[in-house]
Amino acid sequence: MSGRAEGSRLLRPHAPEAGKIDPKVIRQAADWWARLRDGATPADRAHFERWRQALPAHDLAWQRLVALTQGVSQGVQQAGAGVASRALQQAPLIRSRRNAIRWMVAAAGVGVGTWMASDREALRGLAADLRTGTGERRGLTLADGTRVELNAGSALDLRYTDTRRELVLLEGEILVTTARDPLGRPFSLRTRAGVVTPVGTRFLVRDLGEGRARVAVLEGAVDVDSGPAGGAPRRVAAGSQAEFSRAGAFDAAALRPEVSAWLDGMLLADAMPLADFLAELGRYRAGVLRCSPDAASLRVVGAFPVADTDQVLAMLQEVLPVRVRRYTRYWINVGLA
Repeated sequence: MSGRAEGSRLLRPHAPEAGKIDPKVIRQAADWWARLRDGATPADRAHFERWRQALPAHDLAWQRLVALTQGVSQGVQQAGAGVASRALQQAPLIRSRRNAIRWMVAAAGVGVGTWMASDREALRGLAADLRTGTGERRGLTLADGTRVELNAGSALDLRYTDTRRELVLLEGEILVTTARDPLGRPFSLRTRAGVVTPVGTRFLVRDLGEGRARVAVLEGAVDVDSGPAGGAPRRVAAGSQAEFSRAGAFDAAALRPEVSAWLDGMLLADAMPLADFLAELGRYRAGVLRCSPDAASLRVVGAFPVADTDQVLAMLQEVLPVRVRRYTRYWINVGLA
């Protein structure tokens, strides 16, 4: 039996068995894992315990990370040399959050089979070149002059070589303002739904999950290629948006103002179902923001500042027949009053 196969057999029993965990919770657990390894204060540890005990999913996510680190270590002690051993010998030296996550992804690759596919995708986002947390936005000018801005909960990889410039949107949403490259390298943005190639442009792309994405063009134009299922690339001009998928679906429409509202720190709703509205608001607020089924179909209309989610929740109570119930700071339920 190979070292990799043996490692897989040895490690599998150590990880807690359970269903899929929300990627947001995985990110939070990984944040804590890295922070506690890097000079955490007593206050930090107390805060961590409050987080872990707040929800069963928090504790389960933490158990998985502990099982991953401890289980891999025990497996290597029994399995001996190999790639996993070399990685684990370096584990005590890993201090940065980015390297910690990459180490965990590598460990998963050599045998931890209980993590669901979506969990691995979330970990991949954690190891991205650029990422933002809940409620965080980040802008950066790249070496070629291209400007990128990430919305909350986004992850982006940069793949610049001597012959190409490629961005990979792993999750979330991004604004790209392209620049002319002195080296003449082509530029593209890859998503799980396909590839967007700009034509001197300023555009937004959002990962919608399940192999779907949306592009919105503010200036210039883009070509969208969703692979063999989508046929020939399709052009989206300024003032338009399009949703596309790796299955070949393509739905173009006039650009809607709510698509770019996040650039101004706003969440626009035009008869948006309350459940969808709260899901959007949850990108800017830590913890669980739940909508009761009895209120899910209520329609929200208005412009809301995402920098103050408490104010937004208060506004909802004023304009809708709902009540905001706060069980903890990080667990809020919105239901009929």
